Amino acid sequence: MKTIRVLRQERGWTQFEVALKVGVQPQAVYLWESGRRTPQVPQMRKLGELFGICSDEIDLVATQGADDRRPDKRTRGRMRAIASITGLDGTPCRDRALRARSGRLGRTAQATR
Repeated sequence: MKTIRVLRQERGWTQFEVALKVGVQPQAVYLWESGRRTPQVPQMRKLGELFGICSDEIDLVATQGADDRRPDKRTRGRMRAIASITGLDGTPCRDRALRARSGRLGRTAQATR
C-alpha cells in the first residue's frame, strides 16, 4: 500500500494538480498527506480512479515521520466510514460496493414501511 504523497510523486504531480483532478482545495491534499485529515468517501473513490487503483489500496496513515497525535473526532469518523465502504477486510472492491449499495437500499426500504 502506498500513501497519497507517494502515488502523487510517482506520477510527477503537484498537490495543486491532484486537488484540481479530485475537486478539492490544494490545502486539503496537504492535510491528507500530512495525516491531519482524511478524505471523505467520494474523494477516496476519485483518488482511486485517479491513481488507477482500488481506494482501499491507498494508505491513509504515513508510517514514516508521521505525527503520533491521535486524529480528531471528525477524522476518526471519516476513517471508519471509509473502512466500512472500502472494506479494509480484503474483499474485492466490486463485492464491497455491491454490499454497501444493497445494505443502504435494505435500510431505506425498511424505514419507509
